[in-house]
Order: sequence, then C-alpha cells, then structure tokens
Amino acid sequence: MESGFTGEATVKVAALSRDSLGNDSEPLVRAMLSEHRIDVPVTQDEDSEYRVLLRASGYWNLAIHFFEGPFYARIPAWDDQGPLDRALVTMLDQRDHLTTPDDRDAVEREMRAVVRNHVAAL
Repeated sequence: MESGFTGEATVKVAALSRDSLGNDSEPLVRAMLSEHRIDVPVTQDEDSEYRVLLRASGYWNLAIHFFEGPFYARIPAWDDQGPLDRALVTMLDQRDHLTTPDDRDAVEREMRAVVRNHVAAL
C-alpha cells in the first residue's frame, strides 16, 4: 500500500467496500488500529460513551455537535452540576448566541481547553 501501512488488518480495512456496514467493519477497523498500537476504548453503556465523546472533543477535536446531544441528555440540574458541566453549559449557551463562525470557533476552542483541564488524556 502506498502509505506504508501494510499489516494484515490494515489491508482488510483497505479492502472494505464503501457500503460496508458499521457492524461488519468495526472489528476490522479496531484490529487495524490495534495493529498500529492505537487504543480505542470500547463503550459498554451511555455513560462510557459520553466519557469517550467528552475526551475526544477535548483532545482530538471531535466536532462539538457529536458531543452536544449526549451532553444535554445527561446534564444534571444546575445546582447538581460540577465545575466542568457548569462551564460547558455556560459556553454552549454563549456559543449559541454568537453569529459569526470565528466567534463560535473561539468558544469551541475554549471548551476544548476546559475539557483538557478537567479530564485526563488516555
């Protein structure tokens, strides 16, 4: 392969058709990532999925819209929120009232920094 990644699992992923289903391709992709020493957490429930999305939004620049829905689905009442939840609620509200992409991007960068300050990297 042109990229130099030629392990067996990588070749199997490269051979997947464009219309491969996630259930069929997920084990192959996980094997490929493992082959390249990239650990991908397995989520068992909504809480563990949320933690992966939170970490990914802070450390790996996952688009905020992937994180936002699960965040709002689990957010406790204001008086029960910890510092991270409260900061994210406040910044998401601030972002939603901004009108320019640059201003919204600045808030999202700040959100990522706040997540990194509260959540350990893998």
